[in-house]
Parts: sequence; C-alpha cells; structure tokens
Amino acid sequence: MLSEPDIFISYSREDRPIARLFADALGDEGFDVWWDAALHSGETFDEVIERNLRAAKAVVVLWSPRSVASRWVRAEATLADRRGRLAPAIIEACDRPIIFELTHTAELSHWAGDRNDNTWGQFVADLKRLVSENSVAESRIATKTVKATIPAAPEPAPQPSIEVPTPPVSEARAEPLFGGRTSSAFPRFTRQEPDEDDGSDQTQFFSHADSPFNQAEQHVLELLDEGEDADSYAIGPLGVRIGRTAPADVVLLDPRISRTHCEVVFANGEVVVSDLDSTNGTFVDDERIEGTVALPVGSILQVGGIRLVHEVRAPVAAR
Repeated sequence: MLSEPDIFISYSREDRPIARLFADALGDEGFDVWWDAALHSGETFDEVIERNLRAAKAVVVLWSPRSVASRWVRAEATLADRRGRLAPAIIEACDRPIIFELTHTAELSHWAGDRNDNTWGQFVADLKRLVSENSVAESRIATKTVKATIPAAPEPAPQPSIEVPTPPVSEARAEPLFGGRTSSAFPRFTRQEPDEDDGSDQTQFFSHADSPFNQAEQHVLELLDEGEDADSYAIGPLGVRIGRTAPADVVLLDPRISRTHCEVVFANGEVVVSDLDSTNGTFVDDERIEGTVALPVGSILQVGGIRLVHEVRAPVAAR
C-alpha cells in the first residue's frame, strides 16, 4: 500500500531550486514530503500528481511571479484551499491571485535555508498543527466509512452426556460496549473490563440492541435565536464534528469558529462534547470547557458567536 504524504509542494518549474530547498528542510523537520521530483520513469505524471495532492495532509504553495501565472499551481492551490489543507508561502514578491489575498501566507522571500529563522520556525509549527488536524479528520472519516462485519459464533459441538451430576455453572456476563467514533489521536472511550470474579477475557463487542439509536427519540442540536424556522442538526451514531469548513459534519460560517472546533458524541449512555484545541474555546452553559464534558438535554453549546441547544425530539411512530 502506498504511503500518503504529509506535505505536497506546489510550485512553478522555474522555482525548482527553492522548491528543493523547502523539500529538503521540511524532510529534516520530520515530514513525509512529496514533490514532482519524486516521479518515477513510466508513471503518468498528471495522475500521480493529483493522487498525491489529494492524499497530502497539507499543501505548501510557493507563490512567486512565475507560480501566480501557472494554471497548474492555481488549480492545486484552489483544491487545497477547498479541502482546508492550504499552507502558502511567498518566496518572491508578487501579487497573489485575488481569491488567496485573504489567506494567511508566510512571508519567506528572505529565507535561504536557515533553520533557526523565526519566520521559518513559525511556518513549521503551523504545518505540524495542520498535518495533525487533518490526520485526525482522516482517521475519523475512515472509522465512519469502514463497516466491520462480526461473524456469527460457530455452533458448539454436541457434548456426550455425563452420568455424574455436576453443579450448575453460571453464564459469563457480557457487558455491551458502545463503540462509537474512534481516533488514535483523540481517544474518547475506555474498554469496560469484566468483573474480577469473571474469568472471561474475551473481547466484548457493541450490541446494537443497546444502542441509543434503536430508540425512537432523536438527539439534536438546534440553533438558538433564529425563531421557529431554526436549523437543527441530528447527533448520529458516530456523533458530529462542528467547525468552520469541511470535513466538519456541521459547518457554521463564523470567523471565530476554528476549522475543526469541537466534537459531540455518545459515550457511556450520555451525550458529551470535546473541544478540539479550538482558538476561541467551546462553552457549555456559558462555562468554557476543558477536555470532554457532559452535554445534558437542555444545555446550551456555544462555539464562536453561535449557540445551539441540546434537545430530544418526540418519539416517531413506528411504521
């Protein structure tokens, strides 16, 4: 299986020497970097470029008068910006395309490879944060799309009858787990261990019959202050992630909201909310939260200037 790069470098051919400087320096910082110098003989270059562009967790666009005039670089920058993965840097004074003028861009036209340069250090720190955020997002999407099938247990072989009476053996108790959204970067749930006097050490699986989604009630987040026609967002089996841009499940257009701001999920029979290192914080009933806290029915979740109330909709009649 081909590895997915941390960083894709987009640049103009005329700027190849500086692109190599960036690629080498970022590689030394610990990133897995892909740029078109990595193309191999016989590969279809446009297909390979697009595949790595879409797979990269961050796209470093090197702006110069040559790259501004390049349709390839503009297209790559547009796709990266749309997917929340754009990390632009100016390597020579130029007028950037107007749609990118409002995007924060590192001013590195003076940089000649000094790893101790303050602007370079900040650029690397921003890249590490972007790569980390998108790694978590990809892990979450993969968890949602992969459907695991648990095979039925084989029928036990018939046992011969035994004449000598034996005392009855109590059945091992299996506690179902709610195995909702999982992420190695943000572990949410802990495995429920069996009782000390229970000799079973078998893996315990989520039981669909115990899921809160088997019930007719639906947990939702409804926008406040918008009257009777306020939008509401259902909290599904895998929860919802709230942010300013995709791949968030709930996209709220408020500049005070981070791209990936917070996450609302079910855990141990209740709804909980976790702040995802947002810039301006996540609030429950006007209190800024740290880590993961409960979100009771009726409580108000605030992100940026937007408030949502946790409600439970009336049961739906069975059909």
